[in-house]
Amino acid sequence: MLDMRSHHLHAGRVDALRRSGLLQRASEDEFGHLTDHVRDVLDVPVAIITLVDEDRQVFAGHSGLPEPWAERGETPMTHSFCQHVVDRQAPLVTSDARLDPTLRDNAAIGDIGVVAYLGVPLTLPDGEIVGALAAIDTQPRSWTEADMRRLRSIARTVDKEMAVRISESRWRSMFEGLQEGFILGRVVRDETGRIIDWMYEAVNAAWHDLLGVPHGTAVGRTVRELLPGVEDAWVDEFAGVVETGEPARFTRRVGTLDRWYDGVAQPIGGDRFTVIFIEVTERIRRERRQATLLTLADELRGRSDLETIVTAAARCLADGLEVDRMGSGLVNLREDTIDVASDWCEPGMSSVVGQHDFSSYGSYIADLKRGAIVAVDDVASDPRTSGRRASFDAIDTRSFLDLPISFDGRLYAVVFAHSRTLHAWTDGERQFAEQVGDRVRAALARLRMEDAQRVLTQEMSHRMKNALAMVQAIATQTLRQAQTMDEAREAISSRLSALARAQDILTRTNFTEADVREVAEAAIAPHRLAGDRIAMSGPHADLTAQRALGLSLAIHELATNAAKYGALSNAMGRVDVTWDVVDGAFAFHWIESGGPPVTAPERRGFGSKLIERIVSSYFDGEGHIDFDPAGIRFTLTGALAHPASQPNV
Repeated sequence: MLDMRSHHLHAGRVDALRRSGLLQRASEDEFGHLTDHVRDVLDVPVAIITLVDEDRQVFAGHSGLPEPWAERGETPMTHSFCQHVVDRQAPLVTSDARLDPTLRDNAAIGDIGVVAYLGVPLTLPDGEIVGALAAIDTQPRSWTEADMRRLRSIARTVDKEMAVRISESRWRSMFEGLQEGFILGRVVRDETGRIIDWMYEAVNAAWHDLLGVPHGTAVGRTVRELLPGVEDAWVDEFAGVVETGEPARFTRRVGTLDRWYDGVAQPIGGDRFTVIFIEVTERIRRERRQATLLTLADELRGRSDLETIVTAAARCLADGLEVDRMGSGLVNLREDTIDVASDWCEPGMSSVVGQHDFSSYGSYIADLKRGAIVAVDDVASDPRTSGRRASFDAIDTRSFLDLPISFDGRLYAVVFAHSRTLHAWTDGERQFAEQVGDRVRAALARLRMEDAQRVLTQEMSHRMKNALAMVQAIATQTLRQAQTMDEAREAISSRLSALARAQDILTRTNFTEADVREVAEAAIAPHRLAGDRIAMSGPHADLTAQRALGLSLAIHELATNAAKYGALSNAMGRVDVTWDVVDGAFAFHWIESGGPPVTAPERRGFGSKLIERIVSSYFDGEGHIDFDPAGIRFTLTGALAHPASQPNV
């Protein structure tokens, strides 16, 4: 007996025969001519072909089957002697089955009258036995070697037929199981012989799926009939394959389907050819998007303002998305409006240039404000837009994607893509929009940094010029009024030191502003004596860099004079430094007491001019020195610096 593995092999082969249609047609006596031939050649009343699966119940064909046998249906298949042939994998010969001890218990002897039996195996090309061909007589009979040769010769014919059918079945299974699309085509010529079209002779199941065409609608039709408006290249290239006999590889779009395909066409002789292909729409779109992103990066490097950056982003999205309208606009957050300056529209699509209220189109601006891409597949069903269907109908929009252009948590602009028909936004499209947004934000950050660097450079240049002018004025005036070079050297050195200390403070604050107390402390520090002889009081107040330098010089001059001639020149004097800020107005007071009696000088020196005229001009105000006998008093009034405004993106 065969083991179970062999039975499974038989079952697989018999299934292949079933798929090939052999067994179905066998029931219509396709093998009738062969069994008739067996009966004629061997002069027997019955001939039978049996294929045996693991259930041992496949009856392939017969000739001359007696009426009682036919009435029993599967009985001849289940209990016939053919099973013995398959089990033994060898011919079976019996002259009188009733006398054979291994066969006489077979039910077929009593039920259907098998007496003389001659059977040979049916074998596939690889040697696998899947059935038997038998000649049956209802009377005892002695079979000859010639009978065996004749039966084997007929069996070989059956073997060949089964091999062909199984091969066809396997090819058909492979053909239908291909994930790639397959076409067997034939070119169509006009009366002059010129190829003008081609016809589908066969396609597989994958072809229908890859083109989105209903099954059973292709064979017998031409490509121009099936796909009206298809590009001429789809005819011309396959015509070239037939005419030249050379294969051709292609990557091309079917415009009417909006799909891309990659494949190869092969000539097979005459006017016929084959094509095997796959759909590569997403790959092509992905490659195109990557190319547009590279182009965007190049374009953004040359953009210097928000509007041109946003316009470049819109053009990039237009190249990477297949939509009906693309554009951009600047957002007014105070009024929740968008001002669309330009857009690009497909034929038949109207422009939306102008100002629009976000509220007219739904509630999705909240998502845009937090930097989220808004992708609406259907404005009629999305909860953010469903109540504004009429507004979208007015601009012929059914689906849309909005890319927010945000920076530092603020929404500045929106780039939009509109489709007049339903459009399910894919992950690839959303990812592409996000990548565009990332590059725009990087460009805005670069622009902000360049603006800041430019402002800083200009400010540094301005401050350097001012500082050099101040140094020059100090040196010139000091030298002009000094009695000796030593006196001049000492005065210049001390004044420049005061400038340097103020510069140190400004450096720590990035040359933007400095606190009054910090400036005063640094200027007075070299003159502080033991004890609490210098008192300071006043609120926090920030000074611009120029005002900080001026106040530092003024305090330095006052402190130097106090140390030489005034309150700090003896052991009893003191200095009170106070300042106040009221409604942006700045008032600074220097009051000395307890020092030697003060007399007004006959000639005003550079120090007096410095603090009364030059420093006061920095504050857009006035400076005044009062030579009170009880002690020098200095008052400075002017404007306080306003906080610097943030530069626009």
